[in-house]
Amino acid sequence: MGPTRRPATALRRRAALAFVFLPAAPSAASPPLRLEHLTFVATHEAAPELRVQADVALIDEDANKATLQTVDAEWADALGRPSLRVKCKSGELDLETNDLIATGDVHGQLADGRRFVAPTLRYDPSRGMAFTRAPVEILEGDNRVLRGGGLDYFVKDGKLRLTSGAKVEERAPQ
Repeated sequence: MGPTRRPATALRRRAALAFVFLPAAPSAASPPLRLEHLTFVATHEAAPELRVQADVALIDEDANKATLQTVDAEWADALGRPSLRVKCKSGELDLETNDLIATGDVHGQLADGRRFVAPTLRYDPSRGMAFTRAPVEILEGDNRVLRGGGLDYFVKDGKLRLTSGAKVEERAPQ
């Protein structure tokens, strides 16, 4: 009888050990954290690189993203001076990479004072570039409008490139 009990005991031990290594059952995702009047600041070598303010932010800790409402964001150039400012109705901020997608009535201002309007704009920190592939209108002064099928704006050096179908319109002075 002794030998037949040992294999059963050894089997139970193996089963107990196997149980320890099984992945835990998926738990319910944590509910998003709602914050009002959020200010998010990212720095690089003690210099501010990005500031994002939102009236409301829903933080999804599992995805490490924030869904934003009424957004005001500003990026700095290589010297820490304001390079790009964007205001929009909503956005999504990746809290790990600082990638921001601005949507809904996006209005922006470049370092040189030019203003632009687009339906969406995305900032990709790995390329240091804000861009859109949606139609964009750039206002230069009071009488000149640049239109294009998108734009690339290199935040650190303030370089702008219109993509696809660039067109310049001169308006009569008012």
